[in-house]
Amino acid sequence: MSDGPALATELASALEDLRNSVADAESAFGNGHLKRSTRDDVVELALVRGMGVFEEFVGELFVLALLGRLGAEVIPLVPSASAEEANLLLVGADVDSSARYVSWMPFKEKAIRRAGRLLTASQPFGRLANRSSEKNTLADLTLVRNRVAHDSVVAREKFEQLALQKGYGHSRAADYLTSSRGGTQEILLALATLESIGKGLADPSEMNSRTILSSEDPYSETTLAPPGSYECKRNAHARANTLYQSLGDCDQCPRPDRCDTCGRRAESKTLWVRI
Repeated sequence: MSDGPALATELASALEDLRNSVADAESAFGNGHLKRSTRDDVVELALVRGMGVFEEFVGELFVLALLGRLGAEVIPLVPSASAEEANLLLVGADVDSSARYVSWMPFKEKAIRRAGRLLTASQPFGRLANRSSEKNTLADLTLVRNRVAHDSVVAREKFEQLALQKGYGHSRAADYLTSSRGGTQEILLALATLESIGKGLADPSEMNSRTILSSEDPYSETTLAPPGSYECKRNAHARANTLYQSLGDCDQCPRPDRCDTCGRRAESKTLWVRI
C-alpha cells in the first residue's frame, strides 16, 4: 500500500471510532441511561475531533506530496528532501503570513490555494476545486465546528444562519448535528463525508478518485481541467484534454449574435462536462 492510501486508512479508522462513540451515546440516551446534555456533548466533541483528525490528515498528505510520495501524478513545484523542509515550505506559503501555524480550513481558501503555490496543477487537493458538494460540506462543517470551539458572536451568527437555512435547531451545535437528513443524523453524514474526501484525495490516480468523490461541476472555458474527455454542454461536441489546462470555447457552437445597439457580440461562454 502506498503512503497516501495508508494515511487515508488511518483517517477512516479514527472516524469509525468517533461514529461508534456517537452510536453508543445515542443508544444510551434513547434507553434513558444518558442525559440529553451529555449526549449532545459527545456529538459536538465528535465533530471537533473529526475535523481535527481530518486537518491532521490533510497536513500529512501535503507533506507526502512535497516529498514526491503520492504517485507519479502529484508533482511538487519545489521538491522537499525531508518532512522538516516540507513543513517550512508550508509555513512560508501560508495565505496568512502572520500565522504561527499552518491551518487548513476553510479548505478552498487555505488548502487549495496553498496547493496552487506548491504543487503542479494543485494536485491532489485541486480534485475538490471543481466539486461544490465537498467544498460546501467542508465549509458548513467548519462553521459548525467553530460554533463549538469558538463561542464568539461571529461564530454564533454564522452558525445560526446555516442552521436556519437548513431548517435545523440552532440553540447549540448538537441541535444541528442530531438533525436527520435522509434518515441519517448530520454528525454521521459528516464523519462519512470526511472519510470519503480523504480517500479521494489520497488515491494515487485522479481518474480513480472520480469513483470516490462526488460528481464534478461543469468546467467553464477558463477553469483548469484535468486530462480526460469532455463534452460541450450545449451541443455535445467532444474534446480530448491531455494536460491540466483550460478548455476554451467550443468551436462547434454558433457565435453569439451582435447587439443591435452597439454592434458587439456577446461574450461566448462554454460549459464542459467530463465524460
